Amino acid sequence: MALRPDSSSKGLLIILGGFCTTPVEILEETELPDKACKAGYTVVMPYFLNDCDSIDRENIYIKRLTGLLPGLIEKYKIPEQKFIIGGHSIGGLRALHYAEMACKNNTDSYLRPNLVFGVDPPLDLKRLWNSFEYGLKISFSKASSGESQEQLRRFKIMYGGSPEQVPGKYEEMSAYYADAKDGGNIKYLEKIPVRLYCDPDIRWWIDNRRARLEYLNITDLVGAISQLLLLGNKNAELITALGKGFWSNGQRHPHAFSILDADEFIGWINSFLNKN
Repeated sequence: MALRPDSSSKGLLIILGGFCTTPVEILEETELPDKACKAGYTVVMPYFLNDCDSIDRENIYIKRLTGLLPGLIEKYKIPEQKFIIGGHSIGGLRALHYAEMACKNNTDSYLRPNLVFGVDPPLDLKRLWNSFEYGLKISFSKASSGESQEQLRRFKIMYGGSPEQVPGKYEEMSAYYADAKDGGNIKYLEKIPVRLYCDPDIRWWIDNRRARLEYLNITDLVGAISQLLLLGNKNAELITALGKGFWSNGQRHPHAFSILDADEFIGWINSFLNKN
């Protein structure tokens, strides 16, 4: 799905949705696509895979984004050096991983983004595996234990086993890896402005999931931003939005896309790409 501004485009904004989230559902969960389009940006929300029905064994998003982006730049007449990519939840992981591979390989095969963002994405797949193992162990609710069991099954298929069995694969596919030197792949974003968003409502996670802090996405986000700052990236930011997470039906949830303030975000991208 693409949203086009009325006038010439200020840049290309790629938004990747969360697990099982269609472009239509992205529009319901956040004002970002509509407001970015009204601000002059071409917004594209690719949907390459229905996660509910399929398992991504081949890193489809990286491969298909690589093929799609040059055509989008030409089709929508995007000005040079005006490319933003990001997403919510697993979409944020996919966006960061694409950006990392683009910077790592630095070839014509990849379009290197100018800005990168993620809305409460899991970045360290070993940590995420451990989170699902914990959820299955405590079985606090039928929903959370069911999700944990299903995701562990998927991970075994996608990566060939557990982090202990294939640690190299988990490091390769993670956008940030706490066990790796310089945080693993995150080091490739040392020269690109990066924003990661979270709603740090620890009380909610205790009350609703009996969660432990080391198993939450915020652990990855803090680690990734700290690592980028250590590497000299002065434009790496963790944006905390306590109490801002709500699904479109009004249900409180700190993992929701709504933790990103669309107007403030557009101001951020304008400050780098369209200062005038």
